Amino acid sequence: MDLKLSVLAQTMAYRLRDISRLLDRLDRLEAGSGNWLNGQDEASLAESALGMTLRTLRLAADTHNYAILSHLAKHDTSPVAELQELLSLDRMTLSERLNDLVQVGLVVREIDTDHVQISDAGKVIVELIKHLQSETSQSLTQLLK
Repeated sequence: MDLKLSVLAQTMAYRLRDISRLLDRLDRLEAGSGNWLNGQDEASLAESALGMTLRTLRLAADTHNYAILSHLAKHDTSPVAELQELLSLDRMTLSERLNDLVQVGLVVREIDTDHVQISDAGKVIVELIKHLQSETSQSLTQLLK
């Protein structure tokens, strides 16, 4: 199974790049040294990458969030109202969940149309979870025979 994990890694790297540039700009605007970004070494970048990876996996593993991703993987796009009905969540709670998924790059939210689309990274996460579920189920079946 080709999971295209590089798509997911690239999405997380772009998100971290954007956050880093924002922090660097804030450092320059707040009478800081303007050297924050230059002071980041490989170890600190690796720590940031680990944090983003764990956050992304944690968000995707949440039952409601996975239901959102799984639904979008089948339908590509969905109105927020449809997701709200599907998950039986109030609009504010659903909106916060969607914001979390947007922040890690798993979905894209179109405010103008009130629709949500799954990103390529979101598709990879759904594929990864389904693959692990299938492998686990097959192994369990063999173990219990």
